[in-house]
Amino acid sequence: MCTNMKTFDELENIWKKQTEIKPNITSDQIIEIAKKQATKIKRNHMGTLITICITTVILILYFFGFGLYSLSFFSIGLGLMILSLVFRIFFELDSLKKFKKINYELSFIAYSHQITQFYQWRRIIHFRMTPIIYVIYIIGFSLLLPTFQKSFSMGFFVYILISGYGFLIGFIFFMRKKIKEEMKTLDFLKKIHVLS
Repeated sequence: MCTNMKTFDELENIWKKQTEIKPNITSDQIIEIAKKQATKIKRNHMGTLITICITTVILILYFFGFGLYSLSFFSIGLGLMILSLVFRIFFELDSLKKFKKINYELSFIAYSHQITQFYQWRRIIHFRMTPIIYVIYIIGFSLLLPTFQKSFSMGFFVYILISGYGFLIGFIFFMRKKIKEEMKTLDFLKKIHVLS
């Protein structure tokens, strides 16, 4: 009996010596982090939209300046490039609209459900729509090349060829990196749903 008491006293002393564990981050700080992350995501979407819109406007102006007057591979190519960018603008605007509907002040489970739905939508865009959009854009760009070859010097044509396809290849790698980041977030959120 005496040994049990001694063991109990030792346990009680160890228990009293423990420091009180305080959380490193409060719920208000978590909400603030969520707001900052939401602002960053919105900024990224707006940056993408602005870039695509500027490119689309330039192509439309070029189309009305040079491609409108005849039905040729050139005008068809420009039309396909513009059409693919308009589709991408639509998907980005829709994503932005869906993202703005996410309420980060809901319970954690409800919030994670909303954000998971958003990233599942983004997954559809990235793995179904984006490849189709890129193929249409590349076909459109390729249809411009015969006209460029006739209209420009060989050196400038080679520059257009290398920079055009080079940009597309570089952009694919850039988008691949961004898609992987979004898919990691989606995988993390799916794990949260399994745990909850």
